[in-house]
Amino acid sequence: MTTEIGQLKLRLPAGFEARAQRIGRLVGESLARQEGLPGGQVAQIGVGPVRVDARRSDRAIADSIAGAIGAAIQQGGGK
Repeated sequence: MTTEIGQLKLRLPAGFEARAQRIGRLVGESLARQEGLPGGQVAQIGVGPVRVDARRSDRAIADSIAGAIGAAIQQGGGK
């Protein structure tokens, strides 16, 4: 199955400015690796807040965010 993310907006807390672009890219990569997400189109989904530890790696933070997004999609949280 091919999944396309047209646009992803993340709001990260202060202090993440230097890491934001990389975390955003890694969130997309993590979502692409997730198994079992339903196909189709989701116009909009809201997730958050997702608590993350700033001491964790960019990938670990991205995986946490992507996990929350995937869970919301599975629960039908899209609009």
